[in-house]
Amino acid sequence: MPQKQHVELYRKVLLRRRLLRSWDGGGAAYVPFIGDGDIAVEVYPDRKVFGADIDAERVEVASGRLRGEIIVADCDQWPFPGETARFGVADFDAYTYPYHSFRAFWACARKQDLLLVFFTDTVKQAVKRSGNVHNPDGSTYELPALPSRRRSEVYNSWFSKHIWPWFESYVSPYRVLDRMRYLRQDTVYWGAVLQRDR
Repeated sequence: MPQKQHVELYRKVLLRRRLLRSWDGGGAAYVPFIGDGDIAVEVYPDRKVFGADIDAERVEVASGRLRGEIIVADCDQWPFPGETARFGVADFDAYTYPYHSFRAFWACARKQDLLLVFFTDTVKQAVKRSGNVHNPDGSTYELPALPSRRRSEVYNSWFSKHIWPWFESYVSPYRVLDRMRYLRQDTVYWGAVLQRDR
């Protein structure tokens, strides 16, 4: 594995372990965009994993490494209709945009009262390169031409003003107990602990 990929995997795993160490309530793990299962093997080895990816060869690799159900499917949709497992973790390590998958999960999956969610978000790359903004609610728009799109409000406050307010409203009646994030270049890696009060 190239050094850069190894470092990124380590940081992703560390983010997840830190929140799980304090807040793990058990339950199944939903892992779309599972690839070869690298994150799931490191973080969810004792948990039943429901994973999906569009790459059949990578699904085969992940299936041999994990306990659960790993299938070939479009992760922007909910790939497990009728599944009755209760999910305590949902891990959206998307290559570009994780929120279609998250919204499908939120609408269709059975969730525990304590739920941990993780995201890899590279929307800022598209903002910088082309001015295309893909909001977490699914809407899109294009920024006007600027001398540098890095100076735009959406680029500089993507997490604090665009992701987070939407997320807190969207997950109601769950409330946020804890969260973590880190930035690397144009990518936001983040996670949150959610609680539904009875």
